[in-house]
Amino acid sequence: MSSRASVSLHHMIWAQYRLPFLKVILLNLINAAVSVGIIAYINQTFISQSELTTLSWSSLGQFALLVLLLLVTTFVSQYALTRLGHKFVYELRTKLVKQIIDTTVPQIDHLGSARLLASLSSDIQSITVAFVRMPELVQGVILSVGVGLYLGWLSLPLLLIVMFWIAMTIWISTLLVKHVYTHLTKLREINDVLYQDYQSIIEGRKELALNQHRAEKLYTDDFLAHAKSYEKTVTKSDTFHLSAVNWSNIMMFASIGVIFAISNYLGISMGIATTFSLTILFMQSPLLHAVGAYPTLQTAQVALDKIQSLELAEHQPLFRTDNTSQHWQTISLTDVNYRYNVSNNNVSNASDNANNSNDTDAQALIAKDSDHSGNILKDVNLTLRRGDVVFLIGANGSGKSTLAKIITGIFTPTTGVVTIDKQPVDSQNNADYRQLYSAIFSDQHIFKQLIGRQGQQPDEALVNAWLHKLNLQDKISVADNQLSTDKLSQGQRKRLAMLIAVAEQKDILLLDEWAADQDPAFRRVFYQTLIPELKALGKTLFIISHDDGYFEHADRLLLMKQGRLIELNAEERQRASKDAIAMLA
Repeated sequence: MSSRASVSLHHMIWAQYRLPFLKVILLNLINAAVSVGIIAYINQTFISQSELTTLSWSSLGQFALLVLLLLVTTFVSQYALTRLGHKFVYELRTKLVKQIIDTTVPQIDHLGSARLLASLSSDIQSITVAFVRMPELVQGVILSVGVGLYLGWLSLPLLLIVMFWIAMTIWISTLLVKHVYTHLTKLREINDVLYQDYQSIIEGRKELALNQHRAEKLYTDDFLAHAKSYEKTVTKSDTFHLSAVNWSNIMMFASIGVIFAISNYLGISMGIATTFSLTILFMQSPLLHAVGAYPTLQTAQVALDKIQSLELAEHQPLFRTDNTSQHWQTISLTDVNYRYNVSNNNVSNASDNANNSNDTDAQALIAKDSDHSGNILKDVNLTLRRGDVVFLIGANGSGKSTLAKIITGIFTPTTGVVTIDKQPVDSQNNADYRQLYSAIFSDQHIFKQLIGRQGQQPDEALVNAWLHKLNLQDKISVADNQLSTDKLSQGQRKRLAMLIAVAEQKDILLLDEWAADQDPAFRRVFYQTLIPELKALGKTLFIISHDDGYFEHADRLLLMKQGRLIELNAEERQRASKDAIAMLA
C-alpha cells in the first residue's frame, strides 16, 4: 500500500505535462495578444476618430480579419487545453483501475466496493468537469494580464484604480468561494455513504422484498437522511457559488461608473475612459467564466484527495504473469500466523467489509467484541506436494477460507513464511506465485471470457469436453471464447466457474465449499468422477469440504480448529468419515 502525501492537481499537471501545458500557455498568450490587438484597433480606428464618416471599407475589412483571427486563436487554444485535460483524465482513470488491480485484496476489502465505485465514477467525473472548465480559467487569467498591460499603457492611474476595484471584487468572491469548497468537501463524504445505500438496496434486493419493515427503515432512516443532507449541502454550496458569480457580475458593471467618475475627477479624456469601459465589457464574460470555473477546480482537488486517500498500490504499467517455475514440487507454510488489522476505531467498517465479502473467518473475528487482537491462523505448518488431493475440514470461523487465501498468495502472513521449493514467497515474487492457482471461492465472480494457458486461446476440445462433464451443454454455448450467459442457478454458476478454471490449465485448483451448492447426484459425480479427471490433468487439488461420505477420495485430510491446522492420521480419518461433525467440536 502507498503512504504517499497528497499532491495538488496543479502540481500533478505541472510534473507530468509540463511541456504540453507550456505550449497551451503559449497559444493562450497568442490569443490574448489578438484580443488586445482588437481592443487597440477599436480604440485607434473607431473611438479616437472625430467623425465616423472617415472610416473606410478597408478599416472594416481589417477589423473583420482580426475578429476571424480571434475566433481561430480562441478555438485552437481552447481545443489544445481541452485535449490535454481529457488526456490527463484518461491516464488518471486507467492508472486508477490498474492500481486497484495491483492493490492487495485485504486493502480492497478494507476500502469496500462503494468507496471504490465512488472514486471511479463521481471523482473521475469531477476531475473531467474541471478540465472542461479549465480553458475558461486559463484564458481569463492570461487575457486579463494582456489587457491590463495595454490599459496601463493608456492610463496607469486609471488602471490602478480599476485593478483595486476588481481585486476587491475578487477578494469578496474568494471569501464566498471558500464556503463553496467547505461544502464540496462535505458533499464528497456524503457521496460515499449514498453509494453504500445504493449498494445495500441493489445487493440486498431479495431480503428487502421479503421484509418491507427493513426496506422502510433503510429507505427512511438511512437513504432519505443522507439524500436530504446532500440536498441541503449542495444547496448551500450552489448558493455561495451563485453569490460569488452575481457579486462579480454586478461589480464589473459598477466599475464602468467608477471609470467615468475617476476620469472626470482626474481629467482623463473621454476616449480613454470609453476604451476602459469597452474593455471591461469585453473582459466581463472571460472573467466571470474564470470565476465560475474556479469552484470546479476545487471540486477536482477534493476528488483527487479522495482518490489519493485510498492508498492504492503504486502504478505499474505491466502485468506479472506466469513467471514462476512450472516444475515446482512443494509449497510449504512455516509457522504462519494471520490476523486481520482490526482496531477499536474501525471495527464497524471491518465488519461491513467482512459481511460484504462473505468471509466467515473475518466475521468470526469481528464477533469477538471484547478481543480484537486474536489471530485467525496460529502457527500453521503445511507442505503441499505436487499432485496432492487435499481435503480441508473445519467449523465456520475456524480459519479455512483465510488459510486458502494465504496458500494462494492473496493474503500475506502476519508472521511466518510461505515457500515454493524452499524459495520464500515475498513482495517481489508473490504476483508470479499466484499465477500457479485457479480458485473458486464461495463468493466467486463469473467472467464470461474464457482464457487458456498463460493467457493464450483456450483449448477448444478441452472446453467442449468439460461442458458435457459439468452437464452445462444445454445451458451454455461458447462462441469466440465468450460464454453465452452467466444467468444460472448458484450450483450451475459454480460449475461454470469450474469450466473457466479448467480452461485456464493452471497447476493448482483450490475449491472453497464448491460441492455445497450442488445437488446430491452431481455432488457424487464431482467426488467420484471429476476429482480423478482433474488429477489426471496434472492438477494439485486443495478442496474445502464437509462431505464426510467422500473423504476417501482425498490423499490427505486436514482439520482446521480454532486457527490451528492438524493433519489427520488413518484412524482419525476413519472417524471423520463416519462423523465429521464430531471432529469439528
